[in-house]
Amino acid sequence: MSASYQLERARRGVWPLAVGAVVAVAHIPEFAHRLLDGDEAIYGSIAVLMNMGGDLYGSGGVDNKPPGIFWLYALAFRVFGAYQMTAIHAAGFAAMAATSILIYFIARDVAGRGAGLLAALFYGVLTAAGNPRLLATNTELLMMLPLSASVLLTLRRRWLWAGALLVAAGAFRQSAAANVVVLAVGVLWLEPAERRLRAAYLCAGGLAMALVAGGLAIELTSSLTGFWRWTVQTLTGYASLNWTPAVLWPRAQDSIVPFVLDMAVLWIAALALATRWRLLDVKARLMVLWLAVGMTGSVAGGHLSWHYFIQAMGPLAVVGALAFVRFHPRRMIAAAAVAGIVIPAAAWWAFDLTADPLTYDFAAPVPKHEAVAAYIASHTSPTDRVFVWGDWPALYVESDRVMACRFPGFLRGFARGSSAPPDSWDVAPDVWPVLRSDLDAHPPALIVDTSPADWSDFARYPMGDYPTLADFVAGGYHLAAVVDGVVIYARNGG
Repeated sequence: MSASYQLERARRGVWPLAVGAVVAVAHIPEFAHRLLDGDEAIYGSIAVLMNMGGDLYGSGGVDNKPPGIFWLYALAFRVFGAYQMTAIHAAGFAAMAATSILIYFIARDVAGRGAGLLAALFYGVLTAAGNPRLLATNTELLMMLPLSASVLLTLRRRWLWAGALLVAAGAFRQSAAANVVVLAVGVLWLEPAERRLRAAYLCAGGLAMALVAGGLAIELTSSLTGFWRWTVQTLTGYASLNWTPAVLWPRAQDSIVPFVLDMAVLWIAALALATRWRLLDVKARLMVLWLAVGMTGSVAGGHLSWHYFIQAMGPLAVVGALAFVRFHPRRMIAAAAVAGIVIPAAAWWAFDLTADPLTYDFAAPVPKHEAVAAYIASHTSPTDRVFVWGDWPALYVESDRVMACRFPGFLRGFARGSSAPPDSWDVAPDVWPVLRSDLDAHPPALIVDTSPADWSDFARYPMGDYPTLADFVAGGYHLAAVVDGVVIYARNGG
């Protein structure tokens, strides 16, 4: 073996290590905070209830997300302890890293090893270059692992498993269903005419097999009827509330606009490649289609939080890498492109490391959630339950207390503070009898009312406007404290 060959092998091995090191450094801020957003608190508080024997979508907690995220959180808490968020963040990092590897193989299959390394690097940076919520272990991040595997298997024409993994992605987020377009077009573009019908049957078989397995898993571990009620029937109403100008524009300013502007280099590269559609081979065209589908899935619900765009970050990383490999930019242009990626990524890294993920976007004065959580922890025992009125499930996690009902928050995803009537899915008429039943079964030691402090724009929704809550408080509780404007009631005789 010649010295030059050994040097080349060593050089080839250094680049993957360098990519991994850069991605790891980019994600350091996600381990600097216990919670990275309120969604993590929702998943965590429900997972604790599940581990206490409750059925998901029933007494074990209610949310409008598919079960995958709750299964992961519950498993992590069983192994490492309740509310052990470091373990959750490690699982999220592992999912991101594994997805980066799949992104590498996808781009390599299309345009070679150099494109693969660039794509893996871009995905690792994209998933870190944003506000703290982007770094959270959320449904989008976890969805991208099986979704990317489905795309890779589509490129390799493994149709049965490509279909099955698409359903697995849907176990984390409903918007994964948009990728059925990529799967169907992949059959048309990648298979010769005489093999398309067989490929279509295999895709359908994989989809059906996984759907049946998923249905059985939901029935065994949770409530199938509850799943239908809370994750399927709520979708239309949830999306319609978000698709209003008063909601869309502020959210677009906080998410899609900075996402596009901060990573303008990759968007320019991707669009430049897409404009050369006629010159692209079939696999490259399929990647451009994946990007279009990913953006569609990201905005379909109208919520437009930054982390929703993780669904588009995978294909954006691939298409951007293909563009750089194809165009071979000159040294000055390449240097400018590197600066255009590094500067915003570094700025977000510094911000995410130091900012409070739960209050960074609040106007002053920001909620003193640590003080409220400390009061809860010091005035209850670990076996006590707590009820929080508002949209602050982080208080359950920060105080290490179990919620007294199955609903971790209220008016979630709703344009709180607007003139719209508060008729969100989690305050529907059938919620209140169930809520009262939960509170009667597990009387909370403390009731925490965040509406007087207007945390998360909740001042318009005082407990007094909701007879179920007002009657329950009046029948057995007294004012115990006011912390940062948050009113806390204690059980009489407690």
